[in-house]
Amino acid sequence: MPKKKGMMMASFSLVVAASLLVGGANVGAVASNLESTSEIESTSVSLAATDIPAKFKPSVEWVWKNRIVKEGSTNRKNLIFDQIYAGKGTLNYVVRWQSPKNLTLQQRKDMASMLSRQVNNWNKQLKGYDGWPYDNITVKIVGWAVANPSQILNKQSNENVYTDAITDDLSKTNPNIPAKLPVAPDALSRFEHFTDPNYTYPGGLDKRFDMYLWGTANFQGGAGGDWGQRMSDDYILSTLNSDEVHITEHEMGHGFGLPDFYEESDRPPGGFPTPTIMWAGNSSKITEWDTWMLRYTWSQVKKDPSRFLAR
Repeated sequence: MPKKKGMMMASFSLVVAASLLVGGANVGAVASNLESTSEIESTSVSLAATDIPAKFKPSVEWVWKNRIVKEGSTNRKNLIFDQIYAGKGTLNYVVRWQSPKNLTLQQRKDMASMLSRQVNNWNKQLKGYDGWPYDNITVKIVGWAVANPSQILNKQSNENVYTDAITDDLSKTNPNIPAKLPVAPDALSRFEHFTDPNYTYPGGLDKRFDMYLWGTANFQGGAGGDWGQRMSDDYILSTLNSDEVHITEHEMGHGFGLPDFYEESDRPPGGFPTPTIMWAGNSSKITEWDTWMLRYTWSQVKKDPSRFLAR
């Protein structure tokens, strides 16, 4: 995985495509028991961490203590929780298009809608829970970082296109990966400035971007963190109109601080009471376990009174 300029990738994951799409040994056994997001919505959210259902409590608390705390994946105050608060209920993306493919106006509109659906699939699990104040997150694409500006077909006057680039270190070991890596201006990146409470974004808060949606030609699997989500260009284009996008949602989970579960030692000793999208291949949707892990994580990180200031 290449390092982006100035970026230490917190909550990083690199997921082999076959693992995400085929998954763990028990995927067949649990396939018929997957909870969909719509089923989770019926769960009461006027609760706090102390009200976590008994069947989820042991595994959720074990993951918090033995994975998240030990690995420090929520220490950086740039989780998606933090980004949403800082943006007053908004998330801004730049699409980092490391691909020779052109993007039509309709594809760009659909990409923005797809990101909004995936972010809000996670957010609806927090709606009304333990002081979480946002019923819906406004998600925008505020820029396009491309190798060639001509790739943005029928460019609109309000669209920002960036053409600066650095070298992708991954291309040095994998010649199938494009060497040219487009970048958006650091001055507009929350990732680069979230530690400075007095930083002012050029043009104002609305002009900043919180994360990249990063599409790379010939990239296998996915990666995610507080910097954004990375997967192949083809995968992004093939899922523009999907209600739930497996890899994208999984990688967003890392942006909230949730870990992977590749090895047996990564998992709770008693296992999971339901499938989880954060165990590659175990579920293609956000499940009830993911909901309670997300809620519990929120309940823990919000204990820092300096972290989530008044909106």
